[in-house]
Amino acid sequence: MNRFFYGRLAFSNLKKNAKLYLPYVLAVIGTSAMYYIMGAIFRDEGIKEMPGSDNLELILGLGCGVIGIFAVIFLFYTNSFLMKRRKKEFGLFNILGMEKRHIGKMMFWEIVMVASASIFLGVVAGVLLNKLVTLALLRLVDLKVPFGFHISKEAIFSTVILFLCIFGVTLIYNLFQVQKAKPIELLQSANHGEKEPKTRWLLAVVGILALGGGYGIAIFVKDPVSAVLLFFVAVILVILGTYCLFTAGSIAVLKLMRKNKNYYYKTRHFTSVSGMIYRMKQNAVGLSNICILSTMVLVMVSGTISLYMGVDSSMKNRYPLEINITGYDLQEHEKNLVKEATVQAAADLGIAIDEMSDYTQLSFTIYKDKENLIVQKSDGIAAPEGEMSIVEWITLEDYQRLGGKKTALEEDEVLVYTENGDKQAQQYHFKDKTLRIKEYISDLYLTDMETEMICDVYFVVVKDERVLMDIYELQKSVNEGRASQIVHSVALNVDGTEEQEIACADHISELLNVQDTEGGINVRVETRAENREGFMIFCGGFLFLGIFLGFVFLMATTLIIYYKQVSEGYEDKTRFEIMQKVGMSKKEVRASIRSQILKVFFLPLAMACIHLLAAFPMINRLILLFGMADMPLFAVCTVCTVGVFAVIYAVVYAITARSYYRIVE
Repeated sequence: MNRFFYGRLAFSNLKKNAKLYLPYVLAVIGTSAMYYIMGAIFRDEGIKEMPGSDNLELILGLGCGVIGIFAVIFLFYTNSFLMKRRKKEFGLFNILGMEKRHIGKMMFWEIVMVASASIFLGVVAGVLLNKLVTLALLRLVDLKVPFGFHISKEAIFSTVILFLCIFGVTLIYNLFQVQKAKPIELLQSANHGEKEPKTRWLLAVVGILALGGGYGIAIFVKDPVSAVLLFFVAVILVILGTYCLFTAGSIAVLKLMRKNKNYYYKTRHFTSVSGMIYRMKQNAVGLSNICILSTMVLVMVSGTISLYMGVDSSMKNRYPLEINITGYDLQEHEKNLVKEATVQAAADLGIAIDEMSDYTQLSFTIYKDKENLIVQKSDGIAAPEGEMSIVEWITLEDYQRLGGKKTALEEDEVLVYTENGDKQAQQYHFKDKTLRIKEYISDLYLTDMETEMICDVYFVVVKDERVLMDIYELQKSVNEGRASQIVHSVALNVDGTEEQEIACADHISELLNVQDTEGGINVRVETRAENREGFMIFCGGFLFLGIFLGFVFLMATTLIIYYKQVSEGYEDKTRFEIMQKVGMSKKEVRASIRSQILKVFFLPLAMACIHLLAAFPMINRLILLFGMADMPLFAVCTVCTVGVFAVIYAVVYAITARSYYRIVE
């Protein structure tokens, strides 16, 4: 046999199966190009030297890992669609006299051709698009664009190795499938799954319970720490529930539709419902994957867009005034030095102070159980009973100096301000100290007050610094070396540009270091402008990752829908030929197709939207961890993301529906 025979035969097979292999090759090209781009940007030395690149490097490293893992799962999964269509062809080769080792050689050459072309074109596309994607990333994070064109040899090497390994494992799996199957099994493989599945009520109930559990965690968990930990539990439960409901619940619903004689005994409903029942076991996995991938796209893109769009509001919430000075455990003379340095720095630079405030506070986390305030040990594993809250303690003198109401307090009396917390308690028990709540006040005038927090915040006004020190010592007795410190905060706005604000902050730091003979006061001076730059890099990096991964998952969703339509088309072709022979017109066939694919392929989108709606409260709490407290903005971003995704999904549906119709017609 000619040594080029298997190569020519493999090329001929790929040519005949171009409808199946072209989308697969395009998917490999796209995935490998994206993996190279992410790896090249991650390894770019120019980006590593930029300010704030640490967060960006961490995000890009995460992206490389996610795309690599996804490529393995996705390409192995899509290979199963190809094998399902090719098994009959391999069985025919075997019947006509080709031994399985000969079929194996042919399959080897097919993999070599597909792998060589797709990996090469993927790397080339990645190299060509890398600069464009890098420019987009740097534009998002508001960094300067470096000159030059960079090709990463390490990224090329890792891309080639990863995808060669994927194709190698795929080849071994395909050879094993052909080797273990008998020729008659290969010929009949396309007809597997025609036996009507039973209604598995237990699996349907498990799906409902799993989905209900995941939704319950997402909606009702309020503690942010628990929300982070339980988020992954909720994700697993929702994935499990989705698979169970698509597998068992869909069959149960279809059989109920069949029992409705007025609905079922109509031409288009009869053919679509009966066909879906017989193959729902195979459809369920594909539809579940489409639903889960769609949910991932919606969650990632809506979350990262809202984070990015909310950068300015987040920074204003975190830093209401432009320059913020925080001192730790300062003595009275040190507090005076800080205020004097602030005034002198502004005078030296010739800029006016528009607004200024200073006060002393103590802040730490507690677990509030009705009237009990319980401090958790810093190294504690189990949380005490009660809801996690943050308590901010300030003195009456500072409260009144900042504009608070004139009143007097006894040593065991406090004023309390909370926006969303419990206002029913009459007193607080903190260790062995009891504090009577004199009044719940309606306003507080702290310039760094953050009421939009991931948990309830209580601002407690005590009589004087002696009481404040007592509270400090009580919480210190629990946490010892890890106790929260008493903080003196000075915040101000100056009449100047951002550059002048930063210069003023730098000059304050210089003055404080010069004026203290022991080498400087324990203070931190920061500006909103400088922190905005770092936060913009962080949020822009996440937006880039969200859009990048969203595009990867969207590509996977499109390919799965396409293969599902093609697979369904080939399986339905014989059935619809029979229907036309017994009297159905082409119009009736088209109506039946439309009824079937509308039900099958828009169900995952509807389910993904339900998942997103249920996850909205938990995602909002997770976004709060990043300082974004604008729920209306998040809601708008989510609705817009769903709208755009639905349009793309509808376009994919329209294109694949035509492919389906061309096959069955």
